[in-house]
Amino acid sequence: MKKHIIALLTTSALGLASCGTQKEAVADLPPPPLNPALEWRKSSEFEFINKQTFKYASDQLQRKLGTIKEGPVVFIDVPFLLLNQNTMNRYFDNTNRPLDLEIREAQEISRFDYNRDALEFLRLCQESGVEVILMAEEQEVLPTVEDLAKKNLVVMPSLYDGTPNYGKIGRNITMLDMAQSNRIALILTTSLGEATSLTGMGRALNENMDELYRVHGDKLIVFPNPAFN
Repeated sequence: MKKHIIALLTTSALGLASCGTQKEAVADLPPPPLNPALEWRKSSEFEFINKQTFKYASDQLQRKLGTIKEGPVVFIDVPFLLLNQNTMNRYFDNTNRPLDLEIREAQEISRFDYNRDALEFLRLCQESGVEVILMAEEQEVLPTVEDLAKKNLVVMPSLYDGTPNYGKIGRNITMLDMAQSNRIALILTTSLGEATSLTGMGRALNENMDELYRVHGDKLIVFPNPAFN
């Protein structure tokens, strides 16, 4: 009987030791790899570059106002420029599909918490008589349009030909119309994909880029965005 009890205790001890080893093995597993580009978004360097780029945009806007005779307009990206970037960083930390971000989802995540530098730029536009157009469809950004109106900031959505793939490609009809009437002052974006609609999408992307910079290069301000660039 004693031998039987000793055997049971030995078995139990071995089992507990085995469980402990398994827990230690799980604890020793390395954390999932971090995307260094997305991690850079959280750095003070990224914040500084973002802030300085908005300052540059403000300076450029003031220089261009005298060259546009009728109704100057500014186009601006929504999730990666207008919304609070700390909120966007938390989104990236908790998703497996950062590149598939939808504007509607980004608005819900941010709860209409905006980038302060972006709001200051929008106020500068409004005070200068510059129309602000969001690079997104009305159905996507209507909540943002309405919320900014409460802050006495008037912005308009864009009209697209077909369904845009935000951050990658899209034929922005509003941008095309404004370009033809020479009303575009600036395009503030984090991706050149949508802006290539200004040159037409019939040619190779690299050719579009060359043409885009040749014709509209002085109007394009590209902000850093590790999610796409």
